[in-house]
Amino acid sequence: MAYNGFRVKLLLRLLLLVGVVLLLMLVLFRTDWYITALLLFLLVLFLLYDLVHFVERTNRDISSFLQSIRHSDFTQRFATEGANASYRELYQSFNSISEAFLQVKTEKQAHYHYLQAVVEQVGVGILSFDEEGEVQLVNHVTKELLHVPHLRHIDALERVSPELVQALYSIRPNEKRLVTLQSNVEPVLLNLNANELQLQGQLVKIVTLQNIQTELEEQELQTWQKVIRVLTHEIMNSVTPVVSLTSTLNNLLEQEVVQPLAAGKSINEEVLEDMQAGLQTIEKRSAGMLHFVKNYRRLMRLPASELKPVRIAALLRNVHLLLKQQAEEQRMRLKIFLPDERTEVLADAEQLEQVLINLIKNAMEASVGKKNASVEVVAYAPEGERDRLRIDVTDNGPGIPDDVLDKIFIPFYTTKKQGSGIGLSLSKQIMRQHGGSIRVKTQPGETTFTLMLKRPGG
Repeated sequence: MAYNGFRVKLLLRLLLLVGVVLLLMLVLFRTDWYITALLLFLLVLFLLYDLVHFVERTNRDISSFLQSIRHSDFTQRFATEGANASYRELYQSFNSISEAFLQVKTEKQAHYHYLQAVVEQVGVGILSFDEEGEVQLVNHVTKELLHVPHLRHIDALERVSPELVQALYSIRPNEKRLVTLQSNVEPVLLNLNANELQLQGQLVKIVTLQNIQTELEEQELQTWQKVIRVLTHEIMNSVTPVVSLTSTLNNLLEQEVVQPLAAGKSINEEVLEDMQAGLQTIEKRSAGMLHFVKNYRRLMRLPASELKPVRIAALLRNVHLLLKQQAEEQRMRLKIFLPDERTEVLADAEQLEQVLINLIKNAMEASVGKKNASVEVVAYAPEGERDRLRIDVTDNGPGIPDDVLDKIFIPFYTTKKQGSGIGLSLSKQIMRQHGGSIRVKTQPGETTFTLMLKRPGG
């Protein structure tokens, strides 16, 4: 209805203008009423101005509305009370749109403040920036870690650490980096983890920064304490009886050999036999200590892994051939489930074979003497991780006690009487050099050691 009113008023103005123009022409050509003609001419000009103003009013209102939208000024309102019926509906639409935009803006600001509050509560540093290095979001943890009161551009961190700036620009999604910051107090080791997203057509990188220096030092201290505890135990087990036996032999030599010889008496053969047995014991314990030191050197001097594509099926088949006879002698079922013949992993074949043999032997020892004892080896690509290969070595032994579980990868720790305590620690070191991992999961009646390896191109 409002638009119909606009058309009617527009037509009336046009008809009035046309009528006045015709009247002006009639006066000019048929009469000599010049004053009347002048008045009619002025009326034509006024009617033209009124028509243009009437038509352009809509354009002015739309332009004003669009300018307010452009500058995010949603507070502008168009008066509908007392307005021409032709414009009332248009103004109502403008006001409705402004209110909708204002509500969206309010909700957006509320969400931003909510997100900001959440980010500020997170215990790790969060930093997001665009491809040009302009900072979009930074929380107070990041500012405290980097010792900057405010941050608008990544390049401003050059004075803090050029290495950090380079890492922030070059780090890829789902990649982790370690960066050391040298501060006046103590160095800080930062763990960087990145992700990317498209935000309104712009690529934004989100990086988390976590200070792991304290946790690393604490973990390192705990590891050294465990290693020293095991080393101390091993050394004391060998040195204490040697010292005690040496003291006993020294007293025996003084009382039963030196003094009788000085007195011209003969030496009791039983005493000589005791001394010989004592010396043999000392030799045996010294050899044990020498073996311990050799194992230590072996652990500390592990050669670097030469990673090449290795067909895992062939490697597992070879391991099965090596251990098959031992399993049959122990009346144990050894089953190896092979993957596709073309499945490859990046590995040092000899070292990986050493790890598998060690794990399978440990599994066989854990299950020996058990009815229906069995060891199973399964190699497969985990679902959703086609760039990695998983190898599970599972036995049906009694499981690993909780108080032992956290110590099994510590060098020289062993629960076996004849064990060296370096097998699992060597295996873990080898897997770390392969860029993989070794994990254990245990419960009564089942223990599984899991190897995770990279595949070529992964």
